[in-house]
Amino acid sequence: MDTLGITLFRVVAGMGVLLIILLVTGRRQMSEFSSFDFLTSITIGAVAGAVIVDHRIELVSSLIALLALGGMQLFFGWLSIKVRPVNHKLNFKPIVLVEDGQIIKQNLRRVRMPVETLLQLLREKDVFDITIVELAILEPYGRLSVLKKAEHLPLTPSQVNFAVSSNRILVPVILEGKLQENALVEMGFSQRQIEEFRSQYQDSIHNVFIAFMDQNKQLHVVNDDARGKSAFLH
Repeated sequence: MDTLGITLFRVVAGMGVLLIILLVTGRRQMSEFSSFDFLTSITIGAVAGAVIVDHRIELVSSLIALLALGGMQLFFGWLSIKVRPVNHKLNFKPIVLVEDGQIIKQNLRRVRMPVETLLQLLREKDVFDITIVELAILEPYGRLSVLKKAEHLPLTPSQVNFAVSSNRILVPVILEGKLQENALVEMGFSQRQIEEFRSQYQDSIHNVFIAFMDQNKQLHVVNDDARGKSAFLH
């Protein structure tokens, strides 16, 4: 029983330190990690796992090591922003893989990418005909950026001098029957207006699953009892 308690304590302590490191270093996806970030993250995970399962490892020293690794990650992240040469060393440079419909074979070999993989990445960008590609660039984090030739780009309203209305941004102001006052405040509502809104809809708010509001203060409501027609199933 004592061993179980110690294990649980080490789990809580280790995960707590990992959470602190995550919050301090910022929210990023794994695909956005630099090489140093990736290596540091692997090391942090290995240390944290060892701390949890191996009771012979001193807890305090291990937690300090985790914080030190997180500090290194934060420092090198800051350094890569402030000192451009460091950023170039820690991160790969963008590489052109396709130019004017032609695959740059030498660059493909540099990144050790089979041509089948390149074609798959192009298909993910809705490109099934390589001849329509002006540029395809492999970014430092492994994503492929594709620019199609001008004649294959979709028309935009500005190109045909067509006036369009601005985009609607819908903000959830009611969630599962609860009024989201903070959302209303961010949309410019005063406290008096919030109370007026609550009074106006007090009889129906509890029946609302989610309600959105746009910039013009128009509501789009989804009720709790909404049902699909499922007509396409018959």
